[in-house]
Amino acid sequence: MTKRIFFTSVAALALAIFAGGCGSNSNSSSNSAGAGEGASAGSSASSGGSGGSGASSGEAKKLTIGYLPNIVIPQPLVGLQNGDFARALPGVALDSKTFPAGPAVMEALRGGVVDIAYTGPYPPLKGFIKDGDIVLLTACAEGGTELLVGQNSPIKSVKDLKGKIVAVNQIGSTVDAMVRHVLLQAGLKPGVDVTVTAIEPAQQADALQNGEVAAASAPAPWPSVAKQKGARALLDWKQILDNGKYLQGVAFTTTKFAQANPNLIKAFVAAHRKITDDLNANRAKGDAQVLAAWQTVTRKALPPAVAQAAFKTITFTNESSLASWNRVQEIAQEVGILRKTGDLKGFLYQAM
Repeated sequence: MTKRIFFTSVAALALAIFAGGCGSNSNSSSNSAGAGEGASAGSSASSGGSGGSGASSGEAKKLTIGYLPNIVIPQPLVGLQNGDFARALPGVALDSKTFPAGPAVMEALRGGVVDIAYTGPYPPLKGFIKDGDIVLLTACAEGGTELLVGQNSPIKSVKDLKGKIVAVNQIGSTVDAMVRHVLLQAGLKPGVDVTVTAIEPAQQADALQNGEVAAASAPAPWPSVAKQKGARALLDWKQILDNGKYLQGVAFTTTKFAQANPNLIKAFVAAHRKITDDLNANRAKGDAQVLAAWQTVTRKALPPAVAQAAFKTITFTNESSLASWNRVQEIAQEVGILRKTGDLKGFLYQAM
């Protein structure tokens, strides 16, 4: 049995379970209209198909989407695997690239390697405040992050982390910003009172077990994975920030690309929003679709109970308000991502 057959089977099993019960380098793949759920990295075809308004004459005929393959950013996973974006953009050749962290996606967007990016909220905000050339297209999800310690750890509160090491998924990530905010709110200065280090999410459970770190944080599904292996939540997904109402994933592009391709962007945003609505219409089925796509792209698998626990911490949404972005700005300045806050006029997408 080949690897491709194996992972297609895993995806099919995930769909059945949910429907009934409820690297450092980027990777690239191309998709066509009508591409099925089993589309894998390395496949290539040109877009055809029908449906959607697509791009008008003179607009881009190829679109490259760069994203983080996380279940807290479900729309590119589902939209690319199931062909939703291809059907919405007839005549546009679709390509996609996955990245390990938001800063790498932003670099690719700036360099013209990708045209639309999916990351956490901090990279696009920082880019807009610095250069004013980023347009926030839509949100993806809220929630999903937890701060964990070992099951038998003596640590009872964030203040107990003084003098300890805390792991995050990536320095400069959305999770990193949240953890630093939590530490500061507890009167602890990151880098002085607490050492913050980066450990890949899949390795955080082991790091907690062997005492390499005192606490760890990452986006879903990894907190649920770690809890299955003996970790416990010091702060769960609601306690860590704003009762779980914090942006976890967003889609954005450059002002230049949005202005040059207004109809393409409008069709893309409409497709993204429909994916979100469809996922929310039947969460059990939607979660299964996200899990299946995630397992196909990442070549990882999750036990059903772990997957279900992880999805319970995530809210899929298209909405982000100016107030929510001012909150992101406030935290970004507090933890040092931004030197100062700025006017967000022109940041949020308005269809032309």
